[in-house]
Amino acid sequence: MVTTAGAVPVIIGFKDKAHPEMVQPYGKVTHSYKYIPAVAADLPEQAIENLKKNKNIAYIEPDFEVKALGETLPWGIERIGAPQVHASDNKGTGVNVAIIDTGIDHTHLDLNENYKGGYDFVNNDADPMDDNGHGTHCAGIIAAVDDDTGVIGVAPEANLYALKILDSTGSGDSSDLIAAIDWAIATHGDDGDDLNDIQIISMSLGSDSGLESLNSVCTEAYYTHGILLVAAAGNDGNRRGTGDSVDYPGAYSSVIAVAATDSNDVRASFSSTGPAVELAAPGVNIFSTYLGGYASASGTSMACPHVAGTAALVLYANPTFTNENVRGKLAQTTTDLGTSGRDTLYGFGLVNAEAAAIVSEPDETDPEISNVDAEAAAYSATITWTTDEASNSTVRYSTDTSYFEEESNPTQVTSHTVELTGLDPATIYYYEVLSSDAAGNTAVDNNDAQYYSFTTSEENVENLIHIDSVKVTTSKRVAGKNIFVSAKAVVTILSSNGPVEGAIVSGKWSGATSDIDSATTNNEGTVTVYSDEVKYKSGTLTFTFTVNDVNYTIPWNEKELSDTGTYTSS
Repeated sequence: MVTTAGAVPVIIGFKDKAHPEMVQPYGKVTHSYKYIPAVAADLPEQAIENLKKNKNIAYIEPDFEVKALGETLPWGIERIGAPQVHASDNKGTGVNVAIIDTGIDHTHLDLNENYKGGYDFVNNDADPMDDNGHGTHCAGIIAAVDDDTGVIGVAPEANLYALKILDSTGSGDSSDLIAAIDWAIATHGDDGDDLNDIQIISMSLGSDSGLESLNSVCTEAYYTHGILLVAAAGNDGNRRGTGDSVDYPGAYSSVIAVAATDSNDVRASFSSTGPAVELAAPGVNIFSTYLGGYASASGTSMACPHVAGTAALVLYANPTFTNENVRGKLAQTTTDLGTSGRDTLYGFGLVNAEAAAIVSEPDETDPEISNVDAEAAAYSATITWTTDEASNSTVRYSTDTSYFEEESNPTQVTSHTVELTGLDPATIYYYEVLSSDAAGNTAVDNNDAQYYSFTTSEENVENLIHIDSVKVTTSKRVAGKNIFVSAKAVVTILSSNGPVEGAIVSGKWSGATSDIDSATTNNEGTVTVYSDEVKYKSGTLTFTFTVNDVNYTIPWNEKELSDTGTYTSS
């Protein structure tokens, strides 16, 4: 996308804290985020190139378009067992759900009672009125009131908040999506006493491309502020059910990605597939509220609010639950579909509100751990074990049992795998495993207080990563009568298996400048860093960049490499 003024919408991330004042001279700052060190702005392309050279900036990425995921216009409420939960006096009363979408028609008779406010990021005002219908349809699935008319939602007494980021065509910007999540975090607070605390975010939208900034704000919302994030998996599937096509933000680990099923509990052919699919829910011919009345629609957009509404029922039934507790409960109580266990079509299975939200006798039984095993390499190890019920996975490990490091996976499963990285070669490690079920019962297996152990293998020098090349080139910039010269260094990092992605490369400039730079390699194993500019007077300028550190899970062979570029006025 390009603005009418010729500027490009981008999201700029900073290394420490946001510095909008660095961006404002170049263009218009459209968002300054509170919970991630980033801003959104409309900038000319040349300004973007100049800012990339600023050592305070971590990344500059395009502001992608996101779209509503349900293009065609509620047996689903009954299918997931919501009426049985309502009969147990649980209608999700008072649980706060934010819907990031096209807004909500809050004048609708089935929604007005539960609507509590929000914000319109498209028109920058406090009235997120729906002018498309998509958000209103999703809102009805979550919380249409139980008034004997129209339709009823999964959690008919939950509170609805509308965060409008999609316009009348169903399209919007990632920067507004980030701003909406930022708004929800700020509204959520951390004391748990605010009546407007956002507890669940429902996002029936997505994009084929991910953004570091979007991932960052989702991580902040889920892991730091305890908000449960639910998103549509996407409508990019095929009839064969092959491929990895889950949209963002659903593809992020901090978000529950929801696939769509029909009335026969079969995956809809349009429903995206892949390892990120976590749950399935009804998403074909779903009848719900709409502009001016009611309508049917299909898509993973319709499946997503079924899960968000069920989460509200679980929270009402278990007010002390964290977002991770709710997520585990939803996964543990599904109706398994497709291949046994979690799969790429249905995730853990069809969401089951009746099983997840009706409180039964407290589970006070710890999981039983068995089959603990380890497989070690030089710098890593894989720890596996099984439990007799779904529970999370934690490994505590140490070289001397006096101080333990910890690696965890919150997903509730019965077959556990935890990867340990950054280990020292030819070293004995002691470890124990822990698993907690959705009720919080925890089991520990430390081999009868003797601890399990494994020994990493000898270091193989051939497997160390190394600097393949450093190439420095110079360029000039003319400003009036002055000439400013700078250089860029392109560094390539390789291993015995090819390019190394995700290595942090650090180095120093010498000669004409003396600044220090670092950056992370891309999927081609390369990274580009830029020197400071130098005002040219006469003679020859030399720019030398020396790589003096490479940080990665596989060690660097510690052989420095440098290259020099020169500039002489012709």
